[in-house]
Amino acid sequence: MDSLRILLFALAYVRLSYGAVSLAPQGPTLEKGMTEDIVILCTYSGDDDLRPQWRDPQNNVVPLAGTGVSGGVAVTHPTTTITKLEITNPQESHEGQYTCFTTDGEQKSINLVLYPPLELEADSPQSFEIYRNARVLCKVNSKANVLYEWKFGELAIAGTNAKYNIEHKEYLEIVNISSQDDGTYECSATETTGLVASDSIDIRVEVLVPPKITLGPEDFNGTEGKNAEFKCIATGNPPPVLRWTTSGNQVIESTDRFTIEDSGEKLIINDLRKADEGSYICTATVEKLTITAQRVATLRVFIPPVVQEGIEKSALENSRETLSCNTVSGDKSELTWRRFGEDMPVGVQPTAADIEVQSLQDGSRLDLIFSSVKRSYNGSYECFAKNAGGEASAISNLTVNFPPVIDKKRQDQQGAYTGWIGNEMTLTCYWLANPPAQYYWVIKRNTQVTNLTDISDPVFTVFSTADGASSVSFTPGKSEDFSVYTCYAYNVIDGVEQVAQHNIDFRSAGAPDAPNVEVDTNRPTSITLRIEEPEYTGGLDIISYNITWKFESRGEEVVKYEVFDYKNEDDEDFERYVIEGLDSEKPYKIQVAAKNEYILGEQSEEVIGRTLSSRPPYAPKITSPQTSESETEYTLEWEEPADNGGAEIEAYYIQYWEYDPNRPNEVIENGDKSSVQKVDKVYRKHIIPELEKATDYKVEIWASSTLGDGNRDIIAFKTAGKKNLPTVKPAESVGLEKGTIIGIVIAAFLIVLIVVDISCCIVNDCGMTMCLCVHCCGRQAPGTKATEVELGDNLNAVKYTFVEDR
Repeated sequence: MDSLRILLFALAYVRLSYGAVSLAPQGPTLEKGMTEDIVILCTYSGDDDLRPQWRDPQNNVVPLAGTGVSGGVAVTHPTTTITKLEITNPQESHEGQYTCFTTDGEQKSINLVLYPPLELEADSPQSFEIYRNARVLCKVNSKANVLYEWKFGELAIAGTNAKYNIEHKEYLEIVNISSQDDGTYECSATETTGLVASDSIDIRVEVLVPPKITLGPEDFNGTEGKNAEFKCIATGNPPPVLRWTTSGNQVIESTDRFTIEDSGEKLIINDLRKADEGSYICTATVEKLTITAQRVATLRVFIPPVVQEGIEKSALENSRETLSCNTVSGDKSELTWRRFGEDMPVGVQPTAADIEVQSLQDGSRLDLIFSSVKRSYNGSYECFAKNAGGEASAISNLTVNFPPVIDKKRQDQQGAYTGWIGNEMTLTCYWLANPPAQYYWVIKRNTQVTNLTDISDPVFTVFSTADGASSVSFTPGKSEDFSVYTCYAYNVIDGVEQVAQHNIDFRSAGAPDAPNVEVDTNRPTSITLRIEEPEYTGGLDIISYNITWKFESRGEEVVKYEVFDYKNEDDEDFERYVIEGLDSEKPYKIQVAAKNEYILGEQSEEVIGRTLSSRPPYAPKITSPQTSESETEYTLEWEEPADNGGAEIEAYYIQYWEYDPNRPNEVIENGDKSSVQKVDKVYRKHIIPELEKATDYKVEIWASSTLGDGNRDIIAFKTAGKKNLPTVKPAESVGLEKGTIIGIVIAAFLIVLIVVDISCCIVNDCGMTMCLCVHCCGRQAPGTKATEVELGDNLNAVKYTFVEDR
């Protein structure tokens, strides 16, 4: 035992005398990332200065730095007892066990484990077709165990559910992906062993939506030379690419005639041609999808008509003529003849039996046939063509030639003109002619016919207008100027001169005959005359009547007159004229003379008119309407009386009251007449204020003079608005007089007696009613037996009663 202890002690002594090595870091394992240089220190502690060395995992001695044979691994000797192992730019090949040792046999090892940097790899964007399961890939480069986490925007995806599956380490599965899933996802990875690093990456997820055409091109009917436009709008994700092709699958590119705008949404074909007809296809495609959408539109190009140029045609009146309407190019058209903008139907015209429209050559020609040309057919006719490509027209003019004739619509029908010496006169003839006529005038004096241009006294001025009027103007100076004037008109048709004439009798004016005069109405201060126009007016219109009246005043005869303008208003053959300002109760001798534009005529025979006795004024005449525009006022208007009765009117008086139209002659309750209102004699209008709305009233007016109040005029009127509904008030109790109460009691007592008596008659065959039935109505008395025989089946059956003793 002792020898063993001595041996162990000796070994320990020897051990302590040799020394030991230590590492920093100590190990036994060192885990490092490949992104940083690695340094391990080896220190020798002992009596001797021994410099430690290093062996790599291949058991090769690690060379000193600077020798050029390091492979990224080298050692340096900061001191004689410390050796530093340096690994720069660590690689996976540098992993393994490194051993520090000394020449005395001391050594210590450390196991180097290297971890590459944590890296996430993912494509972005990643595209998936809508309504399929999508796997969003996210690959991690790490030797350690890794924890995956996913976010969609700011929303963390927590565990596997019906929408997401995150059990797979390298992808996120989205079930039945939709447009709402389109967006940015964050993939995060955290190492749970090793260096415990973490990293994240954003992945753009694009949901591919197949194209869908929401607004497709529509069939288009175009016109040659015009433009056609097709529109095509599609949806999808990413936005679809639109392409246009023809039915022959020829891709359409923008050229001088074909224009593609708005990223293909619009196709414009300029200057259309017939060859452009066909199908045009809009195809929508979405990148990364093979599904496409198409819409087809058909283009038809129509050629508008070109109508044969119109013609100018001259025709003789009553001749037969034809105008033709046809097209020279364009698609088949519908042809129509028009006049004054109105279509002329095929066949005989409803308003002109000698005009017919005929359709020829299967409708490609339309003839307008005049079997007998009339003057009224002169003018323009429109050949109108229409097809799907457009419209066209041409104007043909038909000129109807005819010799001059008098225009009876404009020519004065009386056939004679009247004038007088010294008064300028113009005579006119109105002609119709085609070609337009030339004119000249002659006068017949005694038996000699002279052209007016050859006469110097008086001076005749001949002139004409484009509408066919030929006139001569002159001032007659002697009696021979009043004669027959002849207006000539002539034109040339087909080389033959056509001449016509019209005579105008120019007569000298004379004085009007005396009119027929009668006294129509006598009043206190006025006389109304009834005057008939003279049979002979002197060849001129009557312009006035001179009325003369004579009367005695203080033993002398006084003569007065007044000129009254000719009225020509009444429908009768006479006019009424009023002489005013006369004295009452006086006879007047009246004569009337008619005056024309030339001279005053002879006076009529005297008529006697006698004014009436003085009296109050006649009634004013109310002229205002029977309705008021106001709800609370009425404006009364009137004319002064026809006669003041012999004294000057001093004032007008007005009175009004409310009345019931159903009782027009009664003043209704609470409708007492108003106080009389006085109006100055100079006024002809008065406003009645403070009326009730929607209420019927009557108002009367009269004039007053020193002779008293005159006759009255009355009118009913109603104010505007709607009547206010009356407010219902609680009924008030009414006390009955004592006599009324006694009468009611007696009547009730009598009613009770009658009821009782009738009951006795029916039940017991007794009472007052029974007595009356027996003696007055022939009813059987009580105690007898009756047998009734009824005859007849009508409503008034007769009863015969046989009575026998019991």
